[in-house]
Amino acid sequence: MQTIISRLRQSASVKVFTIGILILLLLIPLGMVRGTIDDRDMIHQTARFDIQRTWGQSQLIAGPVLVLPYDIVHVDGRGERFVNRTEMYVLPGKLGIDASVVSEIRYRGIYKVPVYSARIRLHGQFAAIDTGDLGIDDANIHWADASIVVGVSDGRAIAETPNLELNGVTVAFVPGGQIVDGLPPQIQAPLREILKPDRAGDLAFDTVLNIKGSESLSFLPLGDTTHASIESTWPSPSFSGNYLPHTREVSDDGFRADWQVSSIGRSFPSQWTKASGAVPSTESAVFGVDLYLPISVYRLTLRAVTYGVLFVVLTFVSYFMFEVIAGLKLHPLQYLMVGMANVIFFLLLISLAEHIGFGWSYISSALASSGLVVGYSYSVLGQRGRAIIIGGVLFVLYCFLYMTLRAETYALLAGSIGLWAALAMIMYLTRRIDWYQRSVATDSDDGQKELFGS
Repeated sequence: MQTIISRLRQSASVKVFTIGILILLLLIPLGMVRGTIDDRDMIHQTARFDIQRTWGQSQLIAGPVLVLPYDIVHVDGRGERFVNRTEMYVLPGKLGIDASVVSEIRYRGIYKVPVYSARIRLHGQFAAIDTGDLGIDDANIHWADASIVVGVSDGRAIAETPNLELNGVTVAFVPGGQIVDGLPPQIQAPLREILKPDRAGDLAFDTVLNIKGSESLSFLPLGDTTHASIESTWPSPSFSGNYLPHTREVSDDGFRADWQVSSIGRSFPSQWTKASGAVPSTESAVFGVDLYLPISVYRLTLRAVTYGVLFVVLTFVSYFMFEVIAGLKLHPLQYLMVGMANVIFFLLLISLAEHIGFGWSYISSALASSGLVVGYSYSVLGQRGRAIIIGGVLFVLYCFLYMTLRAETYALLAGSIGLWAALAMIMYLTRRIDWYQRSVATDSDDGQKELFGS
């Protein structure tokens, strides 16, 4: 029996099987670290939504749109007359958007969200109303009930009641709800007696919205020609949507961007009726700017944990090479200690990144974890040179992981090449080992033992 136990202890296959079991066991704490990161990210999202709820959400501004109620008259076979009331919608011929955005960072505990206060001026004109193309009789239009609406995705964040100036006449906006389908919730300026059939020529409009929001500000180019400009104190904008600015200036003090958009490529018309059942598809026309923050530390750390098994496997392989080539005897518990030190790296990474940023936390966590492993290796492996080899393996791994995380576009390529290189190195070092005898071939014995400090 003692002979069998001794042979099992000496067996390379048994040791490899044991190491495999240890690696599988270490997937449990790695999974727990991943769960911790998910929990912290959820808390961050809760804080983010709380700030947006109280300050203002991402804003989408759409409009103005002229709304003209009118009657559709039906006469049945018996000559009885039925009247249904519906609406006609008219978009401006020219639309100018001038936005001045003052940005800042709001905190909820250790979590931060970029917010802004914006002064948005909408100006331009509606061309003379032509109802003939839609088959509407001017006599059936309720001119006194006409209104102009402006879509604001989060109307709660409007700082003060805006006014609309239409052909020199000032009208206050009131809540409007969902008047025009396909647009964000709207505020409404009733025109009452301002708009009449004999005064239905070009309508010049001008209004200013003082509004708060967070993370992004977007617009819909509802004019036949739309010119928009945004100035902001935010130094790192990310221009989004289906139209990029044709000119932009970005500096450490902020940015300025200008858009010029035509209705040629737009997927909705300049006027339509509610009775037609048409709902403009406006999502494809949105453009604007995001207040960009560096990639979330939670996303980066989750990506790092994906490579956690690589750290454990390659460290274990290095230890196993010392056993096979240098003739050391290491206990599974010693492997487990080293594996846990590698797992601790990822927990330190997320806990420090929330306070000092990802870069510095990565360096600090790598030094702390590798310091544990190298110091322990010096004692367990018995020689300084062997501990230095372990430290070199960890240094290469940490550098490889950091470059992979930062090279987002080439992350998969870098990861694949790194794994290939690691496997190639292991295959090269073990190419002459007789795994049944756990001995090194004579012609490579001296070089490999010298490499591993034996």
